[in-house]
Amino acid sequence: MMAVASQIKRGLIDLYWMVRGTSIHVPALPSRPRSVLFVCKGNICRSPFAEHVARKLFHELVGDTEQSIAFQSAGLHVTAPKAPPETAIVVAHQFGVSLEEHRSQPLSQELVAASDVIVAMEGWQYDELRFRFKGYQDKLFLLPLFLKEATPQSGYEAYNIQDPYGGSGSVFEECFKKIERNVKALLAECGMKE
Repeated sequence: MMAVASQIKRGLIDLYWMVRGTSIHVPALPSRPRSVLFVCKGNICRSPFAEHVARKLFHELVGDTEQSIAFQSAGLHVTAPKAPPETAIVVAHQFGVSLEEHRSQPLSQELVAASDVIVAMEGWQYDELRFRFKGYQDKLFLLPLFLKEATPQSGYEAYNIQDPYGGSGSVFEECFKKIERNVKALLAECGMKE
């Protein structure tokens, strides 16, 4: 009985996102952004991983040229600097990324104003950014929308990168794989391809 209820709930959530997703405004990406800010809830798992993996991938793609992009991350609900959970640190190492020195920082008006591109992990975060920073609508993006694969993804998964906080190593690994694929797609849209 619980399994049926869970499937119904999942189906309703997916249906909501199939409808809601079509109303998400996707602005044109700047051709040569100078700065990208990744945003999630607490800035301890997803957005710092996105920041560091973007920096790593960018360096691998362009090497030591004069071309540069500043990558940063922040959280919508950060009250004090906090380190990533140990599981996030361990799994990030598997992707060649170090999160040991990272400490969360709150999203601020200054960070938003200074960023050319602001990327949220989930639909509710995108909505909160649109509400809190009304003058910056054309800078706001939803990370899962950069990956335009012909896959059977639909509903919730197509518009959200779920928070792995409190999950197992395999939950973090799946999350970080999805972030890495989407960051590669973001960089490709900025003209940086392998």
